[in-house]
Amino acid sequence: MTRWEYTILDNPGRLNELGEEGWELVGVTSAEGGERFYLKRPLPSLREQITLDQRKMVLDAAEGGGGE
Repeated sequence: MTRWEYTILDNPGRLNELGEEGWELVGVTSAEGGERFYLKRPLPSLREQITLDQRKMVLDAAEGGGGE
């Protein structure tokens, strides 16, 4: 079963950026002073999340100059 995360955006200038990050526009409503954009993207699987967490740890260590 696919699990999703959601976000709400009031700035349409970021839509392309979020699309590049895997977000999909699923709805638009009128709000005071403009539109409100509703987006979703699939959450990573447990295997993907572990890999992402490990990658972040390696990059953080490299940026910190820590070669333990």
